[in-house]
Amino acid sequence: MKLLLHTCCGPCFLGVWEELGTHSDAETTLYYFNPNIYPEEEYAKRLDNLRKAAGAKKVELIETDWKNDCYEAAVSAGNTDLPVRCLGCYRLRLTETAKYAKKEGFDAFSTTLLVSPYQQHEELKKIGEEVGAAVGIDFYYTDWRPHFREGQNEAKNLELYKQRYCGCKFSLAESNITS
Repeated sequence: MKLLLHTCCGPCFLGVWEELGTHSDAETTLYYFNPNIYPEEEYAKRLDNLRKAAGAKKVELIETDWKNDCYEAAVSAGNTDLPVRCLGCYRLRLTETAKYAKKEGFDAFSTTLLVSPYQQHEELKKIGEEVGAAVGIDFYYTDWRPHFREGQNEAKNLELYKQRYCGCKFSLAESNITS
C-alpha cells in the first residue's frame, strides 16, 4: 500500500511511526501541509524538525509552502472558537492531502493528528472518511494515541523541538505564550 501521511510535526510523526513503521506492506510518504501554523517562523521550525525526524527514519517528505491565507479562509467561514474552528482546519488539511494522494497515485491517506490525545479523534476519523469518499481515495484509519508518549520520548532523544501550542494564531493566543 502506498500511503500519503499528512504530518503535523516531528514528535507526532515519531509516535505514528512506532506502529506504522512495522508494516512491511506500507510504503509511506510524509506530506507537510499545515497552513494553520502561525507565525511563519513557527511553520519553518516545525518543518525543520520534521525533516530531522523523517531523515532519522529514512522516510520521504513532501513539503508545501506556508499558505496561512487558505487556513484563514477555511476557519473564518465558521466559528473561530475552540473546538469548532478545529473541524474546519482538519477538513482543509485532510482534503488537500487526499487530493494530492489521489493525483499522485497513492492508495490511501491518513494523518498524524490521530496520535494526539489533544485532538478531536472521532471527528478526525469522520472527516477523514468523508473526505476520502468525496475525493475517491481510502482513508487509512488507526488509533495511534497509545504511541503518543513514545513519540514524545523519541523526539526528546533526537533533541527535536516540541511545540507548546496546537499551531494556529488562536491557540497561540489561548496558550498565553509570547511568540
